[in-house]
Amino acid sequence: MPTPVPPRTYRATLSGVAVNAFGNGLMTPYVISWLAALPHGSTRVAGILFGATGAGQLIATLYAGRLLTLVPPRKVLAGALSLSALAALLLTLAGGLPAAAVLLFLLGSAQGIASAAQAAVLGSLTLAGGREDRVWSHLQVVLNLGQGLGFLAGGYMVTGNLADTMRPVFLVNAATFALFAAVVYVVLPRHSPAAPGTREDATGSYREVLRQPHPRRLLIADGIYFTFGIGFLLLLPLLASEARLLSLRQVAVLLAANTVIIICLQLPVSRVAGRLNRPTAVRVFFLGASAAWLLLVVGLQLGSRTAALVIAWAAVFLFSLTECLHTACLVPQLPEAVSETNRPRILALHVFASKTGLIAGPALGGVLMGYGVEWAWVSAACLLTVPALFPPGRRPATASKRPSGAAAPVSDESVSGPARRAPSSSGE
Repeated sequence: MPTPVPPRTYRATLSGVAVNAFGNGLMTPYVISWLAALPHGSTRVAGILFGATGAGQLIATLYAGRLLTLVPPRKVLAGALSLSALAALLLTLAGGLPAAAVLLFLLGSAQGIASAAQAAVLGSLTLAGGREDRVWSHLQVVLNLGQGLGFLAGGYMVTGNLADTMRPVFLVNAATFALFAAVVYVVLPRHSPAAPGTREDATGSYREVLRQPHPRRLLIADGIYFTFGIGFLLLLPLLASEARLLSLRQVAVLLAANTVIIICLQLPVSRVAGRLNRPTAVRVFFLGASAAWLLLVVGLQLGSRTAALVIAWAAVFLFSLTECLHTACLVPQLPEAVSETNRPRILALHVFASKTGLIAGPALGGVLMGYGVEWAWVSAACLLTVPALFPPGRRPATASKRPSGAAAPVSDESVSGPARRAPSSSGE
């Protein structure tokens, strides 16, 4: 029976996650503006370079799924965070676009590996009472709290000449990476190391994961939610500009409220969701997300600024509840749907789906809004009902050798990568 992680160690780990999320929230929103402000920079060049960084992150995330079957997740996470700290530190010295592009690509790739490794490390924690499912609710709370505070602090730190004011931002972000790496390597428990993994030992593959109907349906549902749910949430500023019923300041308040609602309600919603069977809970949150976007369409049709604002608040509140349910109900099923060897891979695919959805959602939404604002949101609402009509269902009894809810401790002997799931990185 695995030994539960001590509460002090667990709290220290979540604190490291929160500090790291603060650093990312501090830096990420201003990177494109900083690139455009560099010598020979422009918004077009900045967008291309930022997109290349995202591509590096996606590729590295998939590679991490394989790497985690060969190297202990704790070491992978500490190494990726250390590399991220070095890249962020060197960004303080970048004075031109070529150096900035190389370092941002390095930082993005390191963060892609770190995201998958963080899922594996936190997913292998064993809590007293066997409540490992709460790890992801706690993680959702600290990620949103850290990023929200980072966004707020960034608004005060990044002023005037971006080339100068971004240097302390990069320095703070490097410090948060280094601090989290220290927490992972020093604070998390160590156990007797087993023989290192080999390519022969690391069985399983992405093809094997995607060939199984149940994991495949879970991942498709996950991707739909990130693309047409959270991805469309990021389109609210564009919606405000096109419909002209909401101001950008009101939208900013709505997005901030989304973060606050998740922080306040994630744990209560998780407790309520624990009393529902998972297929029912999955139906509820997909139908809720669909209803939220249909509410927005109703608000647009009314043509009143006051009515549109009231309905937008209702829609964002409802959608925030679905984000809490997503973390509590769908994400926990991912690692339980496959064998232990393939758990790092399905977690990497989950992170890949989140990052891809946050890129594809706004892109597709922007194209659809060119044909009509209402049609874009109606289309998203319709696509969100598909997983509700055809829910992933229950895990086959033979999918995993370990009972649901059981997890291995964080250790160097976890070479085969026993891991659970990662929450949405709406702020990754």
